[in-house]
Amino acid sequence: MDSPMDACMNRLTAIATMSFSAVVLLYEGFVYNFIFLHRILPALGKGAEALPLAVIFNSAYGMAIWSYFKAHCTNPGHIPDRWQMFVRSMGETVPVYAAVPQWQPGKVTYCKSCNKTRPERAHHCHNCERCVLRYDHHCLWISNCVGFN
Repeated sequence: MDSPMDACMNRLTAIATMSFSAVVLLYEGFVYNFIFLHRILPALGKGAEALPLAVIFNSAYGMAIWSYFKAHCTNPGHIPDRWQMFVRSMGETVPVYAAVPQWQPGKVTYCKSCNKTRPERAHHCHNCERCVLRYDHHCLWISNCVGFN
């Protein structure tokens, strides 16, 4: 289990990386829209091209910002309660194995941190403090896990 200092550092790191990403995204939009489109293009005598370029850039820019915050806010795929009920109802017919740091195909494992059973490819994220289905990694830039969803 992480100490309170580790949890605080994890949270501060998440805030710092999210803030840095947001500043970079906002700076990119500001520079393109106000510097390039409103100052550089008119100075080069190409002010008529500003509107189509603004539409194209801001469409892609809006989708990038939406995708970024969607990735931050989306549940990565936590183990549902019905999984725990299923394993309990099956009793001894579904053996539960100890977790080892290698792939265990088709095996139900036990998470020591959560004190719960978990299906194949579910792993515990120590930053989020929960098990995630099809866990790939915890991404500091979106401050969320990359998993099933």
